Amino acid sequence: MHPVLFDVGGFSVHAYGALGAIAFLLGAGLTLWRGRRLGMNIERVADVIFWMSVTGLIGARLLFVLQNPGALQHIGQLLDLRSGGLVFYGAFLTGLPTGLFLLRRAGLPAAAFFDILGTAFPLSHAISRAGCFLAGCCYGLPHDGALAVTFPPTGVAPPGTPLHPVQLYEALALLTIAAVTNALYRRPHARGQVFLLYLVLYAATRAVVEMFRGDTERGFFLPAVLGEALTYSQGMSLLVAAVAVALFIRGARQEPVARGPSTP
Repeated sequence: MHPVLFDVGGFSVHAYGALGAIAFLLGAGLTLWRGRRLGMNIERVADVIFWMSVTGLIGARLLFVLQNPGALQHIGQLLDLRSGGLVFYGAFLTGLPTGLFLLRRAGLPAAAFFDILGTAFPLSHAISRAGCFLAGCCYGLPHDGALAVTFPPTGVAPPGTPLHPVQLYEALALLTIAAVTNALYRRPHARGQVFLLYLVLYAATRAVVEMFRGDTERGFFLPAVLGEALTYSQGMSLLVAAVAVALFIRGARQEPVARGPSTP
């Protein structure tokens, strides 16, 4: 693929970082726009987005390092993200609590805010997965079917071996999830239901996609108990899905508060 998009004055612009930046701008822009239409204080919303992003990035990177300790040759590589090296559930574990804390402190409606994120996250994540594909990270298992792709030696994936393009599988699934959550957002729904639906759908998607992933060095979930039955992400997906389904069912009993096409 194309891990380096282009060079400017000797500085390489990597696809992973560039698409990650585009993903962030799209997600933040959509969140700010919808937050404004709901009457939220935009400066406070921007602060929440910023700190969720910072802590999420730290969590995603630290979990990657914990799962791949050999990936760092020196401490200076800790923040080098140009060729990949982020774990989604690491961002989830640090970004979500940060958001809840800051929303409460700022007096912003947490459920309404996270519903907006439920429409923006899958779009941003899909773009990020396209960056993974170009970088060759998060690669799939060997595959000789019609959808197989072969990465060059410049990427992270094993070169010259036909592989499942799992990054594109997940990107397509995320775009579908975005269509579903955005449709629900515009219809009557109880607060929090959009975000919970996003979590359920993404967790299910991730659990399936993991079956075609080839980078098993990411580790397994509770290996002392389950052995290699579940990858780390599959185990986390099952936990997230179980909690989200329970909360979704509970929330379905509440009175809908968003109605029709007038909803932003």
